[in-house]
Amino acid sequence: MNEWGKGLVLFSALLSPLAMADWLLDVNFEVTGASGITQSVNTSLSLLPGEETVFFGTADADHSARELVGSAELLAISAEEVTIAFKVKERLDDGGWRTVIAPTLSTGLDTPALFESTDSDDEQVKLQVAVTTV
Repeated sequence: MNEWGKGLVLFSALLSPLAMADWLLDVNFEVTGASGITQSVNTSLSLLPGEETVFFGTADADHSARELVGSAELLAISAEEVTIAFKVKERLDDGGWRTVIAPTLSTGLDTPALFESTDSDDEQVKLQVAVTTV
């Protein structure tokens, strides 16, 4: 393949919808404790490769809800899918942090991915993500 052909292949790969910078990550997160109290967050954000982005933080002055922090890091982009590492942490009574979930999800353009988990304390967690174009 000549240099012109190589450049054309590279240029067309860069024009793929997932390789473009104009896309959003829609995140729906829900956690239900053993007591039946549910907290949820719905947000949209842009991620930059290699940077961890906090996509939500909850703090409740009257302590009726748990303090949670969610973050995401874009690991890889290809023409077929985006791979993102998520982490949701909860502040403990002693001031430390506990990781609630830390999944790595891969999804395609306009193809939602779902992560669900139930732990031994009957805490249920749902994380749904979708990549959309702007």
